[in-house]
Amino acid sequence: MSDHSETQSPHDGIEMPQPSAAPIVLAAGVLLFFAGFALGSAMSYVGAAVLVAGLAIWIAHLLPGRGHFHEQRVPPDQRPRAITATPGAVEQLHRGMPGYRMRLPLEVHPISAGIKGGILGGLLMPIPALIWGLLSGHGIWYPINLLAGMVAVGVESMTVAELEQFHMSLLLVGGFIHVVTSVVLGLIYGVLLPTLPAIPKPYAWGALLMPILWTAVSYSMMGIVNPALQHGVSWPWFMVSQFIFGIVLAACVTSLENMPPIQKGIVAGIVAGLLMAVPAAFWGLANGHGIWYPINLLAGMVVPGIGNLGAVELRQFHGQWFAIATVIHLVLSVAFGFALSLLETKLPMIPAPFASGGLLLPLLWTGVSYGLMGVVNPLLQQTVDWPWFIVSQFVFGIAVAIVVIRTETISVRPAGTGPDAPSRPAEEDAP
Repeated sequence: MSDHSETQSPHDGIEMPQPSAAPIVLAAGVLLFFAGFALGSAMSYVGAAVLVAGLAIWIAHLLPGRGHFHEQRVPPDQRPRAITATPGAVEQLHRGMPGYRMRLPLEVHPISAGIKGGILGGLLMPIPALIWGLLSGHGIWYPINLLAGMVAVGVESMTVAELEQFHMSLLLVGGFIHVVTSVVLGLIYGVLLPTLPAIPKPYAWGALLMPILWTAVSYSMMGIVNPALQHGVSWPWFMVSQFIFGIVLAACVTSLENMPPIQKGIVAGIVAGLLMAVPAAFWGLANGHGIWYPINLLAGMVVPGIGNLGAVELRQFHGQWFAIATVIHLVLSVAFGFALSLLETKLPMIPAPFASGGLLLPLLWTGVSYGLMGVVNPLLQQTVDWPWFIVSQFVFGIAVAIVVIRTETISVRPAGTGPDAPSRPAEEDAP
């Protein structure tokens, strides 16, 4: 019947909507109308007029007999043919086939494992923070009060002497934040661990060892030459740069397998060193310091006196500091690249739970803390000693990983009626 009708009217048309500028006119009117609240009432009046015009054009196209046209169809012999169905069976997946149990793990850890790991990690991770408080002379209450500053408004206006004192309200707030975050991150880690992929050895060492070593070298040298600059560096952004350096370095070392180790390390170090500067430059532009500010801070690792300069001078270009920073950056990049290329085959494999615990949890905890503090108390971001903070998160992640992997796993049997499905009691099959 359909073939006959198509033959009788081979050139029948299909009703199609006509092109219209109404949507873009309406959108422009809305934009101008609300922009007038900030730029002046005159723009709002123009926006209202444009909005009404766009709405009128659009409504006119919706009226019967308007806004449509008939598109002519091609002759029947040029139209697509009907698809002929071929009955068959769906291929079933069996154990060992690609795609079998692709999303569900064979074994999982109990929920209590993540909670226990979070509690133990939460008990151990304050130790580095308290050690830092004692070594810096601030005392044990200083890091606790800074932690409470993630959500407690007004902490940024307190003096250093006040932050070093005991405050019951800040202790309760900081303790609550610490307990909740520890349990939640431990729970997340325990649930996700069976589904997390194994991290290849070069990437695990590159993303874990390189940021720790580079940050330790920079922090120590800056603490000896210009201790004041330690508070001018945004260490979370610094760690992001080192993380990118480690990932790119591992990727280059892995891909340049046919090169000699020395040449491979030099090339990989230079490429990774160039890319790791991108987050530092982006941070300098985002906070208004400019691209020369992070370069001058890098030169402060070896140039005495830079820590005594003001922020205005640190934002300016200095040819001598630029040359010194370039040499420091190049030497460290090539040295770390050369070291990874030589030790790639000799380094032991990092177990997946420790690699993910030492990377995932510190990144999550530091990101949450840095973000919340930037919204509630931005000034405290410059007060927190972020390298020690990240060390605490690393201790937390390793402790959680140890607890989780030491728990007994629970086998997850596949659902369905296949050969691996659990047997059902006979009474369930009875009518």
